[in-house]
Amino acid sequence: MNSLDRFLSRMERARDDLRRSELREAVILHHDEADGLTSAALAKLAFEHLSMTTRLICLDKLYPEVIREVEKGPRQVIVCVDLGSAHVGRLTQYNAIQNMIVILDHHDTVESNDPMVYNLNPELDGFSGESDASAATIAYFFAKFVDPRLSKYAHLAVVGAEEIPGELRGLNKIAVRDALEQGLVKVSRDNYKVEVEGLRQSRSRLASILNVLGSVGYYRDGPTTGVTSCVNGMTESTVEFAKKLEEERKEANKRMLSTINRQGLEKMKMVQWFHAKDNYSGMSGKVVGSFCSYLKFQRQVDQSKYLIGMMNVPPDIPGWGSLPSPLVKVSGRAPRVLSDLIKRGERPALSRILSQACLTAGGFGDGHAVAASGVFPVGKEDLFLSEMDRMARSK
Repeated sequence: MNSLDRFLSRMERARDDLRRSELREAVILHHDEADGLTSAALAKLAFEHLSMTTRLICLDKLYPEVIREVEKGPRQVIVCVDLGSAHVGRLTQYNAIQNMIVILDHHDTVESNDPMVYNLNPELDGFSGESDASAATIAYFFAKFVDPRLSKYAHLAVVGAEEIPGELRGLNKIAVRDALEQGLVKVSRDNYKVEVEGLRQSRSRLASILNVLGSVGYYRDGPTTGVTSCVNGMTESTVEFAKKLEEERKEANKRMLSTINRQGLEKMKMVQWFHAKDNYSGMSGKVVGSFCSYLKFQRQVDQSKYLIGMMNVPPDIPGWGSLPSPLVKVSGRAPRVLSDLIKRGERPALSRILSQACLTAGGFGDGHAVAASGVFPVGKEDLFLSEMDRMARSK
């Protein structure tokens, strides 16, 4: 059985088990950027076609406190979308009442040995989550399995896959082919333009709008607005709201860049870092990762060192409640030279060392080999950085 057949057979088994279950409620935990919002919309459609009511909670990270609360009852389906892959053990550990847990994600992961945890991550079948599949593409495949008529939302997979660099390949390419065949998108120069009512823009522009709705507008109902827009199309007021959010982020990024240009990055043997503190106040932790993705190409950055950005985040989670205390969100990116070293196995993957450093500092992390993120308690920055720098020196 080849990689695609293995992936599809696991997805088919999950669908059939869900149909046989008597569960009629699903809580969908999803990430707060374009891939997270498009995949959440597809998951919502899929589970509603399984005759389940859905509740969505948007998260920057999959916090243990949230897992404990949603898993303790009543028994339901818990869907982790664009997050969850790195936390299979924790999802299993807290699942005392045997909820059905479905993970639709593309981040680095491990296999689940729990029959109630369906980890539908194609990395387990030989695909790369960094190049072959976005979370939206995985959610699209699942939605199409639930009801072939949901293929009319293939364009959402195309938008979600915007975060995957380079030419679309693997599972992403199959989703694009579906969208092209149905006239949902068309090729426009070196981009794709969505041809669906209410979403007639390039996929890069739609992804940008959804990114700011989910992250900059996180505490202003932006994620809900984004998911609704994916399903029903964007209103003029939503586009204007996104423009306002973009200006806010642009100003915050300008302030941060000015500070770095003036003071420089802090440097250790293998790590370079900055702390945004409250520069991004009112936004989710995702924004510091987006800034790092931009910063890694700038001349101030040592291309051979791990780039780390931190910011303070409040404990509030819209639609859920509050965490016990404020946290530090940390994002890591591998600049070009370091990225090549990681891919050749000469430097450790960010997903491994950043996650371990967060764990040492009392938090947790996850991600990909060249881009990862995590959280830990305020005041543990020095411990995190020293552990990160120590592990970065290993192979």
